[in-house]
Amino acid sequence: MKQSFSIQFKYPFKEKNISIELKGDVTAHHSDPWFTVSNIRFTNRPEGPYDAFPEIRVQQREWQGEKVWVHMDTQKESELSHIIGQAIDDHLLRNAG
Repeated sequence: MKQSFSIQFKYPFKEKNISIELKGDVTAHHSDPWFTVSNIRFTNRPEGPYDAFPEIRVQQREWQGEKVWVHMDTQKESELSHIIGQAIDDHLLRNAG
């Protein structure tokens, strides 16, 4: 069973003190919960898909007693996996019921 939805998130560039607003299409894979985020594009370019990042696969894991979002291929957390994971969590929380 797959569930799809869209998320929006801001990706910061700390050294420049700016961030870009992005959105992506999320597909949830429920057999062993993980998420594919594809068509990651700039929110200010709605006229067409301009991929800002390649497809990303993330999963929530527990590490040292805390839940973290990691990339499926490396099983490591990054700023991007953390931000995307938070946007997924926010979406799921808003739509729980």
